[in-house]
Amino acid sequence: MNKIILCEGETDAILLSYYLGKVAGWEYCKKAPDGIAIKSNTFDQSVNWYKKDDDRLLICSVGGKDKFAEFFRSTVMRPIVDAGAFSRIALVLDRDDKEIQSIEAHASSVFKPVVTTMKNNEWIKNSYMDAYGIEQAIDALLVVIPTEHQGALETLMLDSIAENSYDEAIVKRAGEFVDEMKTVASRYINGRRKEIKAHLGVTWAVQYPEKVFKLINEQILSVKWENSEVLRKCFEQLIKI
Repeated sequence: MNKIILCEGETDAILLSYYLGKVAGWEYCKKAPDGIAIKSNTFDQSVNWYKKDDDRLLICSVGGKDKFAEFFRSTVMRPIVDAGAFSRIALVLDRDDKEIQSIEAHASSVFKPVVTTMKNNEWIKNSYMDAYGIEQAIDALLVVIPTEHQGALETLMLDSIAENSYDEAIVKRAGEFVDEMKTVASRYINGRRKEIKAHLGVTWAVQYPEKVFKLINEQILSVKWENSEVLRKCFEQLIKI
């Protein structure tokens, strides 16, 4: 069976592929299942297939938090409606400063008319009419990160790093440094999203000074995220995909 995860950006896709590989046994594969041709539309999007036994998983980064609906309509909806290409679909969203209820309401509109109901950390069976007028079913999951407080993917990663008492002190001091620095570097650190990214960047610069010039994907893959209790709780339903 084929499943699909849609996330915001490349960082999300890298972390998800690493975590699902380590925890759930998904392995990267180059070839898509026969009859499914889904490609990225722009340079800031990615489409990668993974396999586990006879199942296939597609992880797509759509290129931004406001591009989910557009990506779904232009790339994913027709394969589902015309050929039932996917049996399960998951949407991974940053919480930012929103309440869970409002995110659930928004998520329930993103994949219409295929999916009309989504709940955070809960698989919901949705029904839709296929191209032949026959009612079909698809399971849908919403994953809001982080769940317990405001923030984004970088916040979740910082929470995970801070599980270690030694690294917790580094995360705390790195945050204090960014809070102080943003007043003299407002050209670069302007807005909450960039503050969080800077916080993670400073933390990593202290933890791995020899890797500070490596690409972000190398940084992500160097951390044993599979040992994190924070990530286990956040992705406990996603690994069931």
